[in-house]
This record gives sequence, C-alpha cells and structure tokens, in this order.
Amino acid sequence: MPSPEPLASRAERGLAQARVSPEGLVRRLAGRLARADGSPGSRWVGLLTIALHTRDRRLALAPPEVSRQALAEIEGRMRRVLRAGDRYAFVAREELWIMLAALPDGAVAELAAGSLQDLFEQPVALADGSSWRIDILPVIGGACAPAAAGIGAAALLAAADAARRENAGASPRPAIRRLADATVVREAPESLARALEHALEWNELEVHFQPQVDVRSGRCEAAEALIRWRRPDGSRVSPARIIEICEQRETIGQLARFTLNTTLRHLAQWRGAGLPVSVGVNLSATTLSDPTLPMVVSQALDTWDVPAAQLTLELTESALIRDERAAAESLSALRELGCRLSIDDFGTGYSPYTYLRRFSFHELKIDQAFVRNITTEAPDRKIVHSLVALAHAFGMQAVAEGVEDQATLAALGEAGCDLAQGWHFAAALPPEAFVAWCRARHCAIGREATV
Repeated sequence: MPSPEPLASRAERGLAQARVSPEGLVRRLAGRLARADGSPGSRWVGLLTIALHTRDRRLALAPPEVSRQALAEIEGRMRRVLRAGDRYAFVAREELWIMLAALPDGAVAELAAGSLQDLFEQPVALADGSSWRIDILPVIGGACAPAAAGIGAAALLAAADAARRENAGASPRPAIRRLADATVVREAPESLARALEHALEWNELEVHFQPQVDVRSGRCEAAEALIRWRRPDGSRVSPARIIEICEQRETIGQLARFTLNTTLRHLAQWRGAGLPVSVGVNLSATTLSDPTLPMVVSQALDTWDVPAAQLTLELTESALIRDERAAAESLSALRELGCRLSIDDFGTGYSPYTYLRRFSFHELKIDQAFVRNITTEAPDRKIVHSLVALAHAFGMQAVAEGVEDQATLAALGEAGCDLAQGWHFAAALPPEAFVAWCRARHCAIGREATV
C-alpha cells in the first residue's frame, strides 16, 4: 500500500538514510531517550524487534540472489510505513530492529507494529519471474516509553526483545510493552488510584480550555478541553497518567462523562453570555468502543441545551484501531446527532489515510511535530502545506497544534490553515480566564479594525 502523495517529501527528510547499523540505532535511541527536558520533541519513543521467520525456512536456504531480492522487497514495504525520523537496522538476515521516534503516545507504537505485520505477512514473489515465493511469518515485539521517563536504551531493547520472545507462538499479533513514566507523581500506584477515584467522586478534577484561533481573522472560534488535576498538596498529575489509571481501574467512562458534562456546562454559560465557541473533547479508545457513548453524549447535550454542532469529539488513529467496527458504529451515531468529528495528531501515525477514506471527519489536526519547524525546515513546510490541502480536499478544516510564535502563525496563514492553537496564544486556561482572554482578544481586534 504506497504512501499517499502528501507525505512523499518524507524522502527529503532522510528516509533514504533510514537504514543504520545496529550500533548506530542504539546510539540514536539513547539520544532520543535522553531528551528529558519536556520539550515537544521529547515525546514517546518506541523500539520494535522483528524476527522474519518463514513457513519452511526457504529464505534461509535460498540462493544469495534470491535472499537479497527478498530482503530488498521487505525493506521496500517497511519504508512505506516508516516516517522520516524512524530508523531501522538488520542485526541478522532474519532479524531487524526499528526505532520509532517522537510518537504522540504509546498506542501509536502498536499501530506501527500492526501495519508492519500486515505488510510482512504478504507473500514475497520475486520480480524476475522465478518460482521462488516466500511466506514470511513475522514475530514482532516492542517496547515504548516517554522520552522524559529516564528509561535507558538498553532497558528499552531488553523489554522489546522479551516481548518478542514471549510472543513467539503465543499470539499472531505484535506484543508491545509500555514502560513506566518516571516523571509522574512518585507514590504507590494503589494510593494514587484511590486518590484519583476520590477526586472523581467529589468533582475535584478541573477542565481547562486552550484557545483555537482563526488564522485569518485572529478571533477565537473554538477551544480544546483538557483535564487537569491539582492535588491538595499542590502537586499535579499528568493528563496521560490520569487516563492510564482510569483505564486500569475501569473508571474511564466516569472520567469521560465528567469531562463531557463539565465542558457542556461551560458551553451553555458562554452561549448565554454571547460567546458561542465550539469545544473539542478528546475520546480514548475505550470510550470510543463503548456502545453507550452516543446515548451519553445525546443525554448530555439535552441536559445542558447545547447544539451538537458546538461539540467536537477528537480521536486519534490509535483509538480507531482498537476496535474499528465499534468505532465506525459510534462515529456514525455521533455524526447523526450533529456532533463534529476531529482526527487528532494527524501525520504522526502509520496508516492515517485509511481512516480519512473510511470515516467522515470535519476537522484534521496537524501534529505539532510538523508545525514547530515550519519556518526553518522546508520538508516540514511542504508536509504542512500538503496536509492542509488534503484536509480541504476532504471538506475538513485544518487545525495546527503547537504554534509558539508569530512567524509560525504567518507561515500557517500562507499554507491556508484554518485554525491554530499553542502557547503563542495561550496555554490551557481555567474557564473564567478563558472567557476573559477571549473578550480581551476580540476587543483588541475590534479596536484594530476601527483604526
């Protein structure tokens, strides 16, 4: 399945040099894992170890030329999946390692592994018309961790290799381990989980709102709702950790209902006060696959008397792959309610175009990994232009994340981007501060228009 045209410029970002030595890959992996400063580039890092078994060991017994052609075909398939920053190394003729760089979360490593397995499982038929036809039986294991977690390259490699060995003969699908994040609050998981359950029960969590600004007019047209938890001692727990705990404790539905109802309550207040913005709420994979989700959303919209068109439901492609059939049913029902649908972190995954063809989204969010270098890196600039054009071709709005300066905003305007969000405008704000920010910004724009 060839990569669609908008990401063809990946080659310019060094994909032609994606193959490195095993030692070089470990050095690059260590460098990625050392980015512990919390910057946008220090996201999740993944490592896959893949054993390329064959049904009857024909690859091992094949003549050298046949073996070379087969491995070249395998490399070609792999390059169609990997992104610009990814690297791979053959550690043996039938084993390779792949480093997955700057992932938005650990689930995308699972998406990459699944896409690679699907490609590798297709029989290799040589182009010279010979009778050689090789059936690959890939065994894939992997591990991933936040770059700022303090996990070393050796630990990640050992975990990935252990996952592959445990998976051999046990499951037809890849096995991916997620290593612990050392940056979260340091206390016993059970204690933290109980504290979170108490916070949910007593509505101690908060929802903050990050403005999304119209690139042309400068007005705030929308916002993204983001969960926040400040504990009584003043410490904070990351949103990713909150979601992880809720997934483990099976309280993710309760968290989703809290976020949805809190968001709609504020939307109702703002609408009555003459601030008719729309707000995006993120959906986890578990929430999306819950068959009661459309009913919950419908009841919440009725309770707060908010038009469905003011609610945007954001999901990542990693959420879609968990259960595509259930996702399709939920999205269809949500679309019938009149809600807007957004695909988040677009361009960071490994098969996103599949979902644009299958699902009808209203909005495409361009990941900050491309946006932040748009003024300095020509390949990133081309990717952003291509993704904006792709969004418009599908009838979607293009939203850029991670806008941190005026030059980036101007470049997005040249690309035709519709909305932008990032620290150049504001961080996620408490509800009252968000309203004050919007009013001040709109007043300033009004004054400029009269000058």
